[in-house]
Amino acid sequence: MRNSLRKVMRWQVISLAWPVVLEMSGVMITGVVTTAMVGRLGAVALTAVGIATMVQFASAMVIAAFGTGASALVGKESGAGQWQQVRRTTGQALLIGLLLGLLLAIIGYVGAESLFLLIGAEPAVVELAGKMLKVLFLVTPVYLLMVISNAVLRGLSKTKTAFYIGTFSNLLSITLAYLFIFGVGVPAVGPMGAAWGMVSAQLCGGIIAMRVISRDPQIRLHWRDIFRWDAVTIRRILEISLPAAVEQAALQGGRVFFTFMIASVGAVQFAAHQIAVQIESVSFLPGFGFSVAVMTIVARSLGQGKPDRAERFTKITAGLAFVAMSLMGGVFFLFAESLTRLFIAEPQVIYWGSLCVMVAAFEQPTLALAYVFAGALRGSGDTRWPMYVTILGVWIFRMPLVYLCVHVWQYGIVSVWVVTALDFLLRSLILWRRFAGGGWK
Repeated sequence: MRNSLRKVMRWQVISLAWPVVLEMSGVMITGVVTTAMVGRLGAVALTAVGIATMVQFASAMVIAAFGTGASALVGKESGAGQWQQVRRTTGQALLIGLLLGLLLAIIGYVGAESLFLLIGAEPAVVELAGKMLKVLFLVTPVYLLMVISNAVLRGLSKTKTAFYIGTFSNLLSITLAYLFIFGVGVPAVGPMGAAWGMVSAQLCGGIIAMRVISRDPQIRLHWRDIFRWDAVTIRRILEISLPAAVEQAALQGGRVFFTFMIASVGAVQFAAHQIAVQIESVSFLPGFGFSVAVMTIVARSLGQGKPDRAERFTKITAGLAFVAMSLMGGVFFLFAESLTRLFIAEPQVIYWGSLCVMVAAFEQPTLALAYVFAGALRGSGDTRWPMYVTILGVWIFRMPLVYLCVHVWQYGIVSVWVVTALDFLLRSLILWRRFAGGGWK
């Protein structure tokens, strides 16, 4: 009987996780295909698209963290059958995203070119990237409506619906980018076509997501639910979401600073690092999927007054993620050189890239646990500890050690990956200890 129940619980976790994995895979594939198309137009176009999309995505993700608070609250409220409160929470979360998205759009549109001048990009890149970023920021408010709507749908265990919306947006982005870049049936606009393809897809995705939520039989969201200010509900969302937003800011800022810090290792080792990052990013997909699944289940279980059920599901999810990502780590370790050769033929880059991928293999088990326990804590509404752990791991532990390894001791790029592996080990241990303490219940 117990084994049968565990099988049912495992299947529930997997059924929630796989649409998220496929949705994130679609985002990754869209980026790769768009990059490949723009790459045919030259290095300036490729660089401009890369940094413009990175800035828009990083800034939008900080605000999109407000969807984390909404998802946790909606999961609890739906678990308790409080559908009026679900509607109110959804509307106010969308209002926050819309207002902050408008502010971000104004700031980004006015300061786009100045931002790229600050990072010292060459004039041709600054001009093109500035134009692209202005276009991308135009639809940021609607894009955030889609992101937050999908977060709410995941909180309701409707990960398939969020996957369908995301997939449509990704396919439309690729199709329109191709038509605009190369002038198929429309005037060719070159690299700007990538930006116009993205904003058109984000606009359509946002409209569809709002349409889905307004017609959902359980939510039945109305425009007045969005534009009627509810200070109590907004305060509840902010209490959970602000730590998640700070965490995203620390994470995204850390990535940018980390990249600048290791640029001095030289072109060969930096190229090896970039390739290893691309290879390892595949493993983030199941990790994120399991994180979303456990966050949804924990929120609903607590809303139903079943904290023990939430704990059992978290342990089962941690086991599934540990096995899946450990197997992926085994693939990384055994086929490190072959995977690196898929990206480049230069022997020195392959050598260093392979070493980095082999170190990344040892990150996978602890990365899996960090994803799951952080997701469980967020589902309970405890977003502060994931924030604390991210700041500790990225800014207090990893950055100083990387600086010492690269700039003082001059150990090279492999030492950077060793430090990163230790960072994930530290984070997983702290998050596990927080979860095991039971305070989140």
